[in-house]
Amino acid sequence: MNFDLQAAAILRMLIYPIQFEADPLNGMNRVMAQVVFAEHTKVPLADFIAAIDAGLASDAKLSELIPQSHSETAIRGFLSALCTRLEADPRRS
Repeated sequence: MNFDLQAAAILRMLIYPIQFEADPLNGMNRVMAQVVFAEHTKVPLADFIAAIDAGLASDAKLSELIPQSHSETAIRGFLSALCTRLEADPRRS
């Protein structure tokens, strides 16, 4: 893995809620509500985006960050789509 432990922890937070989704993209709104913008979350939005960028830029097997059955392509596709949504979110500023 060529990104830091904090980025790995953030990516696990994002992947965990979609591990049982047939299509990870179907869980994107839930991840945004229950993880990214949840009141209990103390992670700045910029840190979520940076962690996703670092993970996607790495050659790490992101699909192996937590035990789940999605392919590397599916997990990277989910994270890429999530990052696009987060970058466009008006709360980013």
